[in-house]
Amino acid sequence: MEILNYEYVIPDEFHTCVKDAIKKYATNSRYSEEAIDSMLKKPQSMASSIGAIRDNNLSLFRGKFAEWLACIEYNSLKNKGIVLMTIINPDSTSKADLLHIIKKGDKYEAIPGPDIKCGGSTYVFNQWNKIVNSRYDIPMVDMDGILTTEEGLKMLTDKQREQFEHLKQVHPRKKPIKSEWNKQDINRLMMDYLKYVSDGITPADSEDKPFVASKENRDRIKDNLSKLPSKIENRSSWDEFCKKASELPSISENYLNPMTMAKVEKKKREEVSKKGSKVSTENIKYVKVKGKNNKTKSVPGNTIVNKPKQKGFLKGVANFLGYDSPTEMFFAGAKVFTASVVEAASRKIANKMFGGGPDSGPSQFDNQGNEKTYNDSIEIKNSTNERTNTNNSTHASPRAHIVKGHGQHYNTKKGPIWKEKEPFPRGKKDESI
Repeated sequence: MEILNYEYVIPDEFHTCVKDAIKKYATNSRYSEEAIDSMLKKPQSMASSIGAIRDNNLSLFRGKFAEWLACIEYNSLKNKGIVLMTIINPDSTSKADLLHIIKKGDKYEAIPGPDIKCGGSTYVFNQWNKIVNSRYDIPMVDMDGILTTEEGLKMLTDKQREQFEHLKQVHPRKKPIKSEWNKQDINRLMMDYLKYVSDGITPADSEDKPFVASKENRDRIKDNLSKLPSKIENRSSWDEFCKKASELPSISENYLNPMTMAKVEKKKREEVSKKGSKVSTENIKYVKVKGKNNKTKSVPGNTIVNKPKQKGFLKGVANFLGYDSPTEMFFAGAKVFTASVVEAASRKIANKMFGGGPDSGPSQFDNQGNEKTYNDSIEIKNSTNERTNTNNSTHASPRAHIVKGHGQHYNTKKGPIWKEKEPFPRGKKDESI
């Protein structure tokens, strides 16, 4: 991405040899001197091929992209000896897509590089047939491995495979060149490049947003790249291209180029900014309170208002009742509850034994012929439970009566206590029994 993000100019010392190569291998022999000079001076970039994108069709653009990948491959892996560098041919209509610049003695010479072909099996085979029969001096790189891998050859029809074998016999020294790139590499890198120039998404991003070759995306790419020539920092020479490409095999896996580093730094700044925003928003909290009709509403405040937790509420209740903790309060309550259960059970047993209660059935006294009345049974029941209700007077009775001494539980700050109470009169004094 870093290499493809620049545009490159041909060094002045190579102008003469490149000019001669343009004339020699051009398909248009009517180029004027001015037209060729303009080609030599014009910066070359991957961005200049954006116009090859058609609606929902990247085939033509993919062919241009493959030329740049092949150029990177030659400079990083294949060039040796007298070959100084490989460049993209300034003449886009030439028989040779690439030019090799070599040095012979004190002079430079530009010789034809390969024709770069990729795409469907029929298209690649037809191009190979044309090159072998009419452009024998031009090599061909098979970028998608159609003619250089067993998997690719299986895609040929029987007739195409027969013709291919015949060409090998007739021209034994002429063979298609296998690329180190494969179809998956080309597609992945092309998508990375298009996502970067259209939306600023770098390969370092985890986001896997697909690129759509729509008119909107094409216009956005062209708009983003229209300022490219004015960016001096994005302009370099083919010398630098060759140097960067030659460094690719030795680059570590965790290498971050300036483009990716800028993206990473931007993400860090955004995270710091988000944390700052979060801290500032915590200065305003909302507390839930109940209004009329038991509906909750939010009450804003300028200071932090903590929503009370259930545990804190229980602790407050325990302290109010004189307990040190909710646990102590629950434990004391459990003891009181247990005592109440035992007392109620005792009353139930007494009722069963002595016939107390309206639903207890016949008592032992009834079975023995005892003719005690229902009121007498209540008196026995109350005596058993140490509770007196003289002459059928109840606790809330308006008749005058004496409440017998009894005990009662009280909750204090020191805990629950038992307090004995002396007998005392209750009810109206003047009302006769």
